[in-house]
Amino acid sequence: MAAQFDAVAELTGTFKTLFEKRNWMLAVPVLVTALVTAILIAIGVMVGFGSLFAAGGLAGMAGAGEGGRGPAALAAGIFSGAGLLFLICALVGVLVSVFGYAWAYAAAEPVWKGGDPDIGGGFNRALSKLAPLVVLGIIVVLVAGLLSWTIIVPLAVFFFCLYTIPYVMQGNQSGTGAIGASINLVKDNFGPTAMLFLGLIIVGIVAGIINAILGLIPVLGQIVAIVVASLIGAYSTLAIMRWYTLLTGSAVATAAPAPPAPPPAAPTP
Repeated sequence: MAAQFDAVAELTGTFKTLFEKRNWMLAVPVLVTALVTAILIAIGVMVGFGSLFAAGGLAGMAGAGEGGRGPAALAAGIFSGAGLLFLICALVGVLVSVFGYAWAYAAAEPVWKGGDPDIGGGFNRALSKLAPLVVLGIIVVLVAGLLSWTIIVPLAVFFFCLYTIPYVMQGNQSGTGAIGASINLVKDNFGPTAMLFLGLIIVGIVAGIINAILGLIPVLGQIVAIVVASLIGAYSTLAIMRWYTLLTGSAVATAAPAPPAPPPAAPTP
């Protein structure tokens, strides 16, 4: 039987929790790993396309001197150099992002007990789960990438894998075990999970609109956009932790603060 709770109140309460005390620091793991991921992808693009241009130059010379072997040489350069290097950098970048969310998840545990985020302790806990996180990241990326011919399939993959990081970090599951457990939890609680997924999409769309507007401001707009995206990542982490707790009966998170009730109406004379 699916758990019953007020999804809107939980999402709202979690948003308030993010900006209480020093809880905004949960954005730090997401921010740090996002910057590392961006650097890795930039390296892949620069070095990869450098190899591609070099292959193109060699292909032109080969085509001129060997009667049409240029295209073959160019294709060989793409698939043996540029494309492969870019894919490796992108994959490592995704794994770094997975680690970042696991780091934020572990750091968030004291928040639900009234404490401050444990950034250092969260990093060590995520590091201790590195092997299952790597397996998890590789499987999800490969499945979503191979089936990315339509946006629906990757969305479905991420929907059913929504609780994989909690199952690794909190449920002590392996990478493959976390995927199976997450799928079963989503199937048994489809309605509440759909509300969470929809809420995260809406928050992401709103943040995207804000970032698109602020992005028109040179430099400052890009900095603000990165900060906003990191805060959205921290909010997503808190919300997924809250849902996992409610759906599994875990004892990590206490009740999220609900929006204040309206004051009682004054008695009529």
